[in-house]
Amino acid sequence: MKKIAIVDLGSNSIHMNIMRINEHGGYSVFDSAKETVRLSEGLQQDGILKKDPMDRAIKALRYFKRLAEVAEVVEIHVIATAAVRMAKNKEIFIGRVKEEVGFELKIVSGRSEAYYDYLAVVNSIEVEDCVIIDIGGASTEIVLVINRKLEESVSLPFGSVTLTEKFSGTESKKNRVKAACKHVRNQMDAIPWKSRLKGLRIIGLGGTIRAIGKIDRSFNKYPIKNMHNYRMVHSELERVFSLVFKKEDEELRYVEGLESRRAEVIALGMVPLRVLVGYTGAMGISISGQGLRDGFFYESFFKASGEPIVVDDVLRHSCDNTMKRFNVNPVHSEQVKFISLRLFDLFKDFHSFDSNDRKVLEIASVFHDAGMHIEYYDHHIHGMYLLIYGKINGLTNHEHLKVAFLVGNHRESSVKAKMKEYSTLFSKKDIKSILKLSIFLKMAEQLDRSLNSLIKDIKIRIEGRKAVIEIYGDEEPLLEIEAANKYRGLFYKSFSLSYEIQYMGGMKQAK
Repeated sequence: MKKIAIVDLGSNSIHMNIMRINEHGGYSVFDSAKETVRLSEGLQQDGILKKDPMDRAIKALRYFKRLAEVAEVVEIHVIATAAVRMAKNKEIFIGRVKEEVGFELKIVSGRSEAYYDYLAVVNSIEVEDCVIIDIGGASTEIVLVINRKLEESVSLPFGSVTLTEKFSGTESKKNRVKAACKHVRNQMDAIPWKSRLKGLRIIGLGGTIRAIGKIDRSFNKYPIKNMHNYRMVHSELERVFSLVFKKEDEELRYVEGLESRRAEVIALGMVPLRVLVGYTGAMGISISGQGLRDGFFYESFFKASGEPIVVDDVLRHSCDNTMKRFNVNPVHSEQVKFISLRLFDLFKDFHSFDSNDRKVLEIASVFHDAGMHIEYYDHHIHGMYLLIYGKINGLTNHEHLKVAFLVGNHRESSVKAKMKEYSTLFSKKDIKSILKLSIFLKMAEQLDRSLNSLIKDIKIRIEGRKAVIEIYGDEEPLLEIEAANKYRGLFYKSFSLSYEIQYMGGMKQAK
């Protein structure tokens, strides 16, 4: 097992991710830490990093170093962005970090910052064309993505902290917002490719964007904490804009979902997004929970493993990685997936499920035994919780929960009570549909009870209100047939159809 740390020394906050890579090549976040240091405080005045912000940053970096040492990290990468990049006295700060902490700072350009944002998004969200915006403390990166390729990028010299400082002398908040919008619009107007942004989906990242999502989540009583791929429609976005722009900064400290320490910088920090929405005409945004640190990790990890730096299929890659993390039996999961999808397709005339239901059934089949990573007893419950609170990239939050609930329902006992906790996302009808869909997974697991992948093909023959499930393979799967028969009552209750399982012989008989 190997652990590496990536520290992002931003203009407002310092973040550290400690990534763990296990013996199977599966990677995950082992630990993370964040300290708000406002490194760019006062930078707007004369381009000089001030002593107090530098002292706060040094203190935070020492803390991160101790965390990394305790975690037995073997590599530490410390990345500095806009505040250090723009500072006239950057060499003094770099020297202090080296002498007082022992870290070598890597200052990344605005273009590199945009590139790492791009890698974070295209490797974790299913998207073809979009515009990415990352609002930091002292800079804002905008990236144009077409066919999953980085077409254009720009780093603009303003962010939540610097905009707040620049217009702090303007009397009313209304006038501060108006002046900041004009300033940002003037700079964005100079982007030569801005006309190409029209109609594109916006994917936002960074602390300001996540704060917008958290405020909206509190409005909607949204039960999922994971902000990755969280989506807001235009009316929801406008509701947050209206709230934040109208309330005084001191009042914002009491807004549910907003951290009090971000209250004084969020209003003008939102301005770049507000202006970008006007350029694109976007009907909403998606939020990426991943950013620069993740993009940097993807680049280094994929280079070291000889893989393409941009994955071909986000969902497949994430599934493969999750299987490695949880040490899922690949042969058994592949067989259960084959059988559950075969049953889904064969009984299509007896259900009204769609392609999205088939997709979540496929993913749930792969991870139905993920809970065995903890222990056998109640492994369906363990698996459900691993998937509720874990991340499978390439799925919406709604799809993610459906996968988790299917995993939780793949044994005889039901997790219906747990599903009701998410009533703001799933109606009674939705819950009933998930329980019905889970029957294919229940049967599929039992039809590989021996873990020997004995069943090579399945066909059905309908005789009145009975389905004859014909199975083919080189060996009669007596154990599987007996195990799968226990769901006949549940199947009849759900599909108004009884079934009988018959072994028909080898694959020659299947033709």
